[in-house]
Amino acid sequence: MKTHTQATPTSTPRGLLLGLGLCLLLSLGACTTTPVDSAADNAANLLERQQQQFAQGKQLFLDKQYLEAANLLLPLAQQGHIEAQYTIGYMYHYGHGLPRNEKESLRWITTAAARGHPLAQQALAILDASREEDAAAIAPTAPVSKP
Repeated sequence: MKTHTQATPTSTPRGLLLGLGLCLLLSLGACTTTPVDSAADNAANLLERQQQQFAQGKQLFLDKQYLEAANLLLPLAQQGHIEAQYTIGYMYHYGHGLPRNEKESLRWITTAAARGHPLAQQALAILDASREEDAAAIAPTAPVSKP
């Protein structure tokens, strides 16, 4: 008589379940790693690109290529880059690469000053003093008598 070893019906599914459980455990282990903070990476990349763009715009400005500088710096100022905001205000004030526009100049310089840019704060103080002097020069010092 031959001896035949037969697996019990419960031993095969149990082994299979243990194997599947082990695979599941190993595959889930990969899911529990700390994900890369893509939002922080994106913000860092954006900041780096903005800094590079500002450096290019600043160099164009220093090279007196004002129109090209304005084309790089204005979008940065609109995105909130504080250095670009001050520079664009300066460019509007003197008409470098942008049409001379006192209102736009004051808007950009005020924005940068409010955000703590020290040169913008100094420029704003000078502009305010200048406007006060202009207003005082225009205002009559004594009432004008009718003839």
